[in-house]
Amino acid sequence: MDIVRPDQIVTLVLFMAALGLGWLWVKSQRGGLARRIAGDRRMRLVEVAALSPVDRAMILAVDGREFLILRCKGEAPVLRALPAVDAPATEDAA
Repeated sequence: MDIVRPDQIVTLVLFMAALGLGWLWVKSQRGGLARRIAGDRRMRLVEVAALSPVDRAMILAVDGREFLILRCKGEAPVLRALPAVDAPATEDAA
């Protein structure tokens, strides 16, 4: 008496191959897929930094402006607008 039949092995191999191909496709489309999912959103979480196991500092971009949000346990979140940062000047080597 066979515990695993050959048709079950073939089904398993085909399923694993389909999963592998799907994984490769998602990995290759990562940037474009994320942009398509996000769409034209007005808010974007730029960065999160852990200050302690429960406290966080976050930078949130809204309509081109950035805000700093500090979230500490037991306290109300603090929201501050960040000053606009100009792009670093590049010197022409002419």
